[in-house]
Amino acid sequence: MLGGLSTISYTTKGIEDDLENVLRANTRALIVDTRYKPWCHWSARWRRSELAQRYTDRYIWKGDVLGNIHYHQSDAPIQIANETVGYPWIIHRLEENSTCLLLCGCPHYERCHRKVIYDAIKAQLGEKLVVFAPGQRVMTPNGPGTIDPDIPQHVQIQRNRYAVLLEVYHPLRYYAPDQLEPYNPIQLALSA
Repeated sequence: MLGGLSTISYTTKGIEDDLENVLRANTRALIVDTRYKPWCHWSARWRRSELAQRYTDRYIWKGDVLGNIHYHQSDAPIQIANETVGYPWIIHRLEENSTCLLLCGCPHYERCHRKVIYDAIKAQLGEKLVVFAPGQRVMTPNGPGTIDPDIPQHVQIQRNRYAVLLEVYHPLRYYAPDQLEPYNPIQLALSA
């Protein structure tokens, strides 16, 4: 089973509480700092030394291979420091069932190198990196259901478990991605 892959920006409002909740809920979650220079000029909390002290072995700086070497030039294209080392490192962690939370400070995901990394890993892993959408119908070991639309997708990915609203009551509500599959009514009819 693969772990989850998600991105976080420490400029997002409330991110500290969200991050603490994710780390409590998902004991296999790792904060992967992708900043080329792991420094924050406005808050010591987001500097490499502080993060390493606070999160110990759950914080890993990989900016030397996953950082954008043009981070200080807003008009330059994004260039990942060393994709040939960085991407396999992430994939290996995912294969170990770790959830990688790619950290940067960019407020706009679409213009951040986190998106470049995420898209490249998703392209390499294809269908192996399963992502379910809120409201999507799925099949669980306890019958069909729907991914809870009230819980944001990134939260469910970061926790590496999905909240499912089952069609028939069952006390189990949370499922790992490998316990779910897209709903297929034909397959359900054949197994009945």
